[in-house]
Amino acid sequence: NVIPERARCAGTIRATTPEARTLLCEGVRALADGVAATHRLRAEVVLSEGTPPLVNTAQAAAWAQAAARAVLGDEALKVLATANMGGEDFAFYTERMEGCFLRVGTWSEGRDRSGVHTPRFDPHEDALFVAAAVLAEAAREKDVRRQLEERAAGLKDLEQTARGGATGAAPSTVGVGSE
Repeated sequence: NVIPERARCAGTIRATTPEARTLLCEGVRALADGVAATHRLRAEVVLSEGTPPLVNTAQAAAWAQAAARAVLGDEALKVLATANMGGEDFAFYTERMEGCFLRVGTWSEGRDRSGVHTPRFDPHEDALFVAAAVLAEAAREKDVRRQLEERAAGLKDLEQTARGGATGAAPSTVGVGSE
């Protein structure tokens, strides 16, 4: 029996939230330290940040779902039951701004059903146009909802002003006429 002087373990840590990722990293360190201490050894744990968790906010998911329904109809929308545990570069965007990672089907009859990360991946080119249409509609949906929220906030300010409440906004006059 040969007992090596060193052992090395490598892998990735994937989580659905930044808090879960922190907890997992702490757990890996604690596990390595515990196993090493059991054998009177020393553990050295080096964890790189890698890709952050990909978090779709409920609001951004709503924009994307509304866009998919508007462009493709209700039957085309498939809400995924589980989180995407892939390491996606898109997560760097959603750390800085609200967004939603969505998938657009690329398979069609007569084509290989290989996964996207294989050399046999054979997407139908029309999927690019479908994806572009859904993304454009999602941007419009986001803008429409933002405008509605701004108008609702403005109406609330007007209502408070009409009742004599302070809003922090410039004073307004609201006239109500009758015939």
